[in-house]
Amino acid sequence: MKRTLSIIILCTLFTLLAACTPQASQESSAEVTPVSTLRAQPTGDSIKVGVLAIRSAVAANAQYGGIIAYLEEEIGQPVELVPLTQDEQFSKMEGGELDFTFNNPLAGIQVNRTFNTEVLATLSRKNTGPTFSGLIIVNKNSKYKTVADLKGAKGTCVNHQTAAAGCIFQVHHLQQQGIDPFTDFASFTQTPSQDNIVLGVLNGTFDVGFIRTGQLERMLREGTILTTEDFVILDQADDDFFFPHTTSLYPEWPFAAHPDTDPELVAAVQNALLSMPADHPALTEINAVGFVEPLSYDSMHELIESLQLKSWDLQ
Repeated sequence: MKRTLSIIILCTLFTLLAACTPQASQESSAEVTPVSTLRAQPTGDSIKVGVLAIRSAVAANAQYGGIIAYLEEEIGQPVELVPLTQDEQFSKMEGGELDFTFNNPLAGIQVNRTFNTEVLATLSRKNTGPTFSGLIIVNKNSKYKTVADLKGAKGTCVNHQTAAAGCIFQVHHLQQQGIDPFTDFASFTQTPSQDNIVLGVLNGTFDVGFIRTGQLERMLREGTILTTEDFVILDQADDDFFFPHTTSLYPEWPFAAHPDTDPELVAAVQNALLSMPADHPALTEINAVGFVEPLSYDSMHELIESLQLKSWDLQ
């Protein structure tokens, strides 16, 4: 009887051990395999590229969405375009909501001075390369023949604080020659549309207007004006730049990284930008041919400090 009971107990224990062994193996597999898989998966967080939306968020996506798609393909991670207003360039950078920024050189260097961003590349345009300039224009029948004549004129520009080639370049140029549009002009208004500035000079609403290089040629191409010969460019530079212009040449739009962005990601994005084919459709959309190694932006720093624009006292 005792021997039989012992045999039953041993068989029961053997059965239990046999049943438990594969279960333990399954539990071990269940615990280890998913952990390894999760570590290999991307987080799903998109890389945020803030882009200055000069006209609208829709226009910014239409213009620059191709560059964002190109970066996404090249670096193998999701990239999101974040359209920015002038104020959001600073607030979203301060809040750590952006990994990279792409904006006009005035705003780009103001952000750089404020947050110590790293400029990775400079945009290069078709025909003009990585620099651009501003024009001071008057009607061909105007009594204002030289810059010195402009005292008492009715002037206009895009924006007194934020428009680089549509205002700030020309203000700096005139102040270097002893003329301050804010005090020497009869009036100095803001006209957001450069098309309207040109048409206003043409019809006599304004005596003098500030516009970007290539603006007259674009309006002629589109049929908005009949000829560029209706205008005179004051203080026209004597150089071989593709477009006639008044002011010094300044570096184009900078593509920059937030100082806390992962260095490997920064390097990957910079390499992708500098390797972008000149005939890529995304570049054609913005009349560009690629990105080049970052130019010196010392001239922008000088302009910001001289005119005491936003961030002028930070460096």
